[in-house]
Amino acid sequence: MHSHSRSAILRPNDAHWKFALTACILLLAALLLPRCQKEQADPVSAGLYHDSDLEHAACPAGQWYNDTGGNYPYEHDCHPFAGEHFTIYSDGSSGRAKQQLAELMEPIFDQLVAEFEIEDIEEELNFTGDYTYYVYANRRHDEILAVAYPNGFFIGAIDCATIPDYYARDPWWYRCVAQHELTHVFQYGLTGCRSIRSCYRWLDVWFREGQAVHMSGAGPSIRITTLSEFYCWWEDETHLNPISIHRWTDFPDFDRSEEYYPMFGLAYAYLVDPVHGRGAAIADMRTLFRLMKERQPFEDAFFGALGISVPSFERDFYDLMVAYLSKAGEPGPGDLEGKMEWWRGVNGSLFP
Repeated sequence: MHSHSRSAILRPNDAHWKFALTACILLLAALLLPRCQKEQADPVSAGLYHDSDLEHAACPAGQWYNDTGGNYPYEHDCHPFAGEHFTIYSDGSSGRAKQQLAELMEPIFDQLVAEFEIEDIEEELNFTGDYTYYVYANRRHDEILAVAYPNGFFIGAIDCATIPDYYARDPWWYRCVAQHELTHVFQYGLTGCRSIRSCYRWLDVWFREGQAVHMSGAGPSIRITTLSEFYCWWEDETHLNPISIHRWTDFPDFDRSEEYYPMFGLAYAYLVDPVHGRGAAIADMRTLFRLMKERQPFEDAFFGALGISVPSFERDFYDLMVAYLSKAGEPGPGDLEGKMEWWRGVNGSLFP
């Protein structure tokens, strides 16, 4: 509309100049369109995020398309915030919110590096060249899930528009969710799982979620810690033995899968408790990961690293936990329902 007065200076005998100018503008626009727009429209054709190709590093739609098996081929706004170990992408989160999320992730990264006893992140986590993990900050999608994949994870944006005050309602909660998901990313890297498709036999659900619960930074507040909580959970006839949840399809009702997380956390806490539990060290867990990286299935690697079989752990789980909680049980902040509500979130979100 503002160009109307300018167009008046083009005389009728200047039509060829008008045509030439229009063609030039169209050509220039085509050349200047961001290449990442093509990757957004056709994410399957995009290269891998950890490629050296800077075009792919700028817009890795193809990477998370591959990582998620096509379940979350979200586009982004092509304005990522690049930090030291994380690049934050989004469908419209502000630059400030992206930077805040990147700054939140760095101390979490450092903490998990220490807890997993990682000495060389380049070799053990494949941090080579200009590689970083991606975090997709979901601002507008109706489905807000925190979910991890081999190279990064998705989480609600700090300035989420779908759920107002998603972050502000409880920054501690948000940080725990981020740490939970980054634990999964480390699990992928340490077991050598480079894509969902290449890891048909991966960590059992009860183990990988139990470890993420334990290492999320929330501690006993989100896992079962007393006999009364344990009995209450177990007496629900709709609940299966948690160690029988090897794959996502093993849940009797996936919509209630979050109810198992406090029990998964208990199972892992027992395995690593040096006083009242089995006393497995992180070195034992690293052995488990190494054996899986050498292509051993989880059950074989679990037995090789911890000296206990998964079938026997499942069979004896009830008795083991009663004995464990009788010695190690401690009052937790909040009741069992409160802990399960933590996993549901305010809108029923899951944190796989």
